[in-house]
Amino acid sequence: MVCILVAFVVALSGAGAAAKAKPPNVVVLFADNLAYDDVGAFRSTGPPPPGPFGFGGRPRSRTPRTDAFARDGLKLLHWNSPAVLCSASRAALLTGKYPVKTGVYPRVFEPDAVHGLMANETTLADHLRAEGYATKIVGKWHLGSRPGYLPTDRGFDEWFGIPYHMSGGSLDGHVCGTQKDPNGTNWLPLFDGREIVEQPVNLRNLAPRYVEAATEFIQRNARADKPFFLYVAFSHVHQLCAPRFAECQWASTHFSRREGGFAADFGDAVEEMDWILGGVLDALRSEGTYDDTLVIFTSDNGPWTAERSCAGSKGPFEGAWLRDHVDEGCTACPSEYVPSPLPGAPRRCVYPGTEFEVDGVHCGEDSGLGSAWEANVRMPAIVRWKNGDAPRGRESSDTVSTLDVLPTVLGVIGRDIPDDVDGVDVSNVFLGRVGSGTDQRRAIFFWRDGFKTGPLPAPFGRFDVVALKLGWIKVWFWTKSSHYNDDEEVYHHPPLLFDVLNDPAEAFPLDPTEHAELIEEAVSLLSEHKSSVNWSRPLTLARDPKYLPCSDVENDCRTSRMSQTWS
Repeated sequence: MVCILVAFVVALSGAGAAAKAKPPNVVVLFADNLAYDDVGAFRSTGPPPPGPFGFGGRPRSRTPRTDAFARDGLKLLHWNSPAVLCSASRAALLTGKYPVKTGVYPRVFEPDAVHGLMANETTLADHLRAEGYATKIVGKWHLGSRPGYLPTDRGFDEWFGIPYHMSGGSLDGHVCGTQKDPNGTNWLPLFDGREIVEQPVNLRNLAPRYVEAATEFIQRNARADKPFFLYVAFSHVHQLCAPRFAECQWASTHFSRREGGFAADFGDAVEEMDWILGGVLDALRSEGTYDDTLVIFTSDNGPWTAERSCAGSKGPFEGAWLRDHVDEGCTACPSEYVPSPLPGAPRRCVYPGTEFEVDGVHCGEDSGLGSAWEANVRMPAIVRWKNGDAPRGRESSDTVSTLDVLPTVLGVIGRDIPDDVDGVDVSNVFLGRVGSGTDQRRAIFFWRDGFKTGPLPAPFGRFDVVALKLGWIKVWFWTKSSHYNDDEEVYHHPPLLFDVLNDPAEAFPLDPTEHAELIEEAVSLLSEHKSSVNWSRPLTLARDPKYLPCSDVENDCRTSRMSQTWS
């Protein structure tokens, strides 16, 4: 599934102490499965390693607009995603809570999900709308796809986009396999508000329509002098559905390699995402709000490593310890494929019931999306707020998390921060008021599923904390590769320790005897954290085909009519 987050908070207006402060605008852009190393400004130095695939040296993608943005802002080198999958990352962004508290676990919300983010959760959009903001989301939602769980039910006045990941449904010319679309009617929908206006969505011009929707919203509210919250959640760079692996990525016509709007390579998808980002920044400039805007850029999660050339680069975050400690016979396959080795083809993966086959990767290499290794939780992030005196052309290594967006925005606008959020107000980091790396004892916890046993149905097992960070020290209690590969989780007592500042590859464990006090502190923090969790039931497991988005049952769930409302 790929995720970029950009939050724009406009500075207070008026000259002199007597001037009435204007509420800041907020814009958030969130990428889908965009890795740290996929952004030029964050790319590791030195030549890429040999090989054509994302985990071993994919040709470098171009992100000129994002790179220019980074040169003019503050690069955050230690931004952490608090979740290993897309729905959970988005819930954390909008609520400021660990997903275990909101019930957005253990998997993502599938197209036929019974539930979504519950109404008792107060989102950032809810908070800002209560302050008189206009609110809109452009792009991917992934927190429920049926009435009662749509963005317009969770604080957003407007929505233009797709309810889940790009692999969630079929397209004209790119039909999903039987696992995703057994009846040939699960077409990927495009919503405008509560209406399905296109099903399947037309990828030929989707990216320009995203930019147009964002631009119109910015213009309308800026010219009306009304504060606004715009959340641009990119549909890039998540791959399309299986089994047609040769057509796994997508871009609109001007970035695609053919008219249909897919058959793009990964670099094309990254370039188009970068182009959309540039279009949104241009709209802010044209309305005179850019320099008054706090901009935060980040991603939901890292690369889906087993998707190989369809996904991004792990860069320096190799997960080397895992690679060296998982049986060579274990193979991780792309989504919906299963291992089926043959003599001479030990990594062969097949799509069940078809002739489609591809090569997978060693499970030890599969340390991206779905895992808590650095490739999946260390996100690229940039802050820019010129008129707010945020540092420009500098870097910060302070610990920051996606959880911090909600409390930071609320703190900036002067609204009380709820007591039940897990994030903290990091505006001092964004404004350069603290020294680099000063908050070395803030703990970030990483939860995941995929255990062999537990109260959840297979393959989920249980949902548990596998690692935490204290500053730059990563403390592993359980290690495993991504998703539901055949390697079993390994418990570590004492915990496995890595200094991910100096060892981003997680290759060289620290000597636990030299860090006994740190381990004691980590164990205590873990116990305190888990005992504080008021568990919410897992909402992502319940599914029912009757909830698949369908614009017109009599027309096999196909439409391009703006008047068609789905209810």
